Amino acid sequence: MLVMSNSRRVPCPQRQGSLGFRAACLLCFLATFAAPAFADTRLEVTTASVTLDEGVFELDARLDLAIPEAGRRAIEAGLTLELDYHIEIARVRRYVPDAEVASLQQSYELSYHALSQRYLLRNLNTGEQQDFGTLQASLDRLAEVRGLPLLDSSLLEPGSTYEFRVRAELNLRTAPDSLGWLLFWTEDWSATSEWYAWTLRR
Repeated sequence: MLVMSNSRRVPCPQRQGSLGFRAACLLCFLATFAAPAFADTRLEVTTASVTLDEGVFELDARLDLAIPEAGRRAIEAGLTLELDYHIEIARVRRYVPDAEVASLQQSYELSYHALSQRYLLRNLNTGEQQDFGTLQASLDRLAEVRGLPLLDSSLLEPGSTYEFRVRAELNLRTAPDSLGWLLFWTEDWSATSEWYAWTLRR
């Protein structure tokens, strides 16, 4: 097996770029949402497919991703949004359990940089980073995977059928650590999509 790796608003100060500013904004957010309702979160894999490029199977996938206003304000206040794509590949067998071939995880981290007023999206697997002027633009990019290398075609046996599965997991963390004391009474929030699966005949 391969393993790859609730109601009013409280005004916030206008000063940006300092720890004090971020702490104040977090306090504003928490005063407004002592128990944030994230029931309106939408997370679904809508399409996914693989293509063969120079002997390597690559993944293209798209999410229907939406987070409620409470989540958006949490990010602007300094919390970090993490998204993991979980990918599994297995050889389909008729009379015995499918044989797992590969299990991969592609991870991203989205945060707000108050000083530059930009949203930073970082690929945790490669370290590559992009910045966006709006939260929606960063979420749109986060919801799309293009040409993600999965595995070498030689690892799939000719004449066999393989099942590919993809799901997404979203987490809003009470980080950074330096501000964790402000959030000692809250819990991390997460959401997980259903598996999106399809088969491929080698």
